[in-house]
Amino acid sequence: MLTLHKLQLTGPSGSVRITATEATLLQAFAQATDARLNFQQIADCCGLSDADAVKASAQVRMVRLRKKLHEAGADGAVIEAIRNVGYQLFEPIQVVKT
Repeated sequence: MLTLHKLQLTGPSGSVRITATEATLLQAFAQATDARLNFQQIADCCGLSDADAVKASAQVRMVRLRKKLHEAGADGAVIEAIRNVGYQLFEPIQVVKT
């Protein structure tokens, strides 16, 4: 469960603090068709404009987000890269706004 106002990700293993950008990314994954985000959508969530920096920045952010999802108790491959497209989230996320 993602609690937006607390910037907290909660799962079977406990709660983990996340950044506002990570919360924005998780919310975008939760709302996206097939939980997929292309590189442009990731860039928009992260406030990136340099096309060359988008892929490298996305990779770093996904590594950090995977780690936090695992800390909260997610198992296996939670976020996978989709070659030349972007990333897909394989862990259902419930978003709580209040």
